[in-house]
Amino acid sequence: MTVYDPRGGGNVHIDRALTEISVAVNNNGFIADQIAPTVRVQKQSDKYYIFGREGWVLEPGSDMRAPNSGAYEVPGLAVSLDSYFCQEHALQIGVADEERENADSPLSPDRDGTELITSKLLLGRELIVQGLCLTAANYGSGYSTTLSGTAQWSDYTNSTPTVNIKTGIRKIHAGMFTEPNAAVIPYSVMSILEDHTAFVDRVKYTSAASLTSDIVARLLGVRNVVIPGVGYNSARMGQAESLAYIWGKDVFMYYAPDRPGRKMPAFMYEFVWPLGGQVQAVDRFRDENRISYIIRIRRRYDHKFISLDGSSKAIAGYLIKAAVA
Repeated sequence: MTVYDPRGGGNVHIDRALTEISVAVNNNGFIADQIAPTVRVQKQSDKYYIFGREGWVLEPGSDMRAPNSGAYEVPGLAVSLDSYFCQEHALQIGVADEERENADSPLSPDRDGTELITSKLLLGRELIVQGLCLTAANYGSGYSTTLSGTAQWSDYTNSTPTVNIKTGIRKIHAGMFTEPNAAVIPYSVMSILEDHTAFVDRVKYTSAASLTSDIVARLLGVRNVVIPGVGYNSARMGQAESLAYIWGKDVFMYYAPDRPGRKMPAFMYEFVWPLGGQVQAVDRFRDENRISYIIRIRRRYDHKFISLDGSSKAIAGYLIKAAVA
């Protein structure tokens, strides 16, 4: 009989050691954490405030006060609400007693199983963030563009990548008076862009042998350039592999604060409802029916665009679709 209490009681507990292993797997090329800083919340579902931009408005002459009169009273900030729901995402794997007893060094069934399901869970999370960031309809009017033909950066003669990127930077600044501090240029794009004359001509007299993310960041005027090269297999188990880069051939810029905070512009946040104080936790429990221990990883989250226009579209980011052919 299976000994398992779905309410979290009985022999189900968060395994701290396996949780530490799971957290370490975060450093595997995924970039969701860099795009969407984590905000810990107290409830699975709740609302959060969206503050207006009344602080940028000053009626001409309204700050002048005549003798024996009161000062002009400024209306308060317009505050609206949006909501989040931290959906639980979970995967598990069984480690049979026979597997553990027969494992030879350096195999470690518990560790290996934890790393496997963590990688799969984080892959799903990465694809969620990718889907949000690379959908032009999620951006405000004028905050995205699609390149085609000779305008694509794989055309070294006619394309103007620095102009395209600078256009995006200026658009973000015009909407929130803050420049983006990061740009995502996927490997599929960067491997072509690094030979573009627009960049090569600007670094050929330096000591650099090739373009790096730091050099590109300085040329573009952003603090950080992320070059994700992670891929995935979109085929189902047992089918022929269908490999692709997660971040494809689109480029986008965005603003992410060093730490989340109220009244602070941001492209996207990840709202996380912790499990036993952990953003991501690993449960380990016994299943006597299978003569196995079950290792389960769980994370409860929701990703939301934060800085929005009047149509609830993102304005702290700028998307360039089909940057290369």
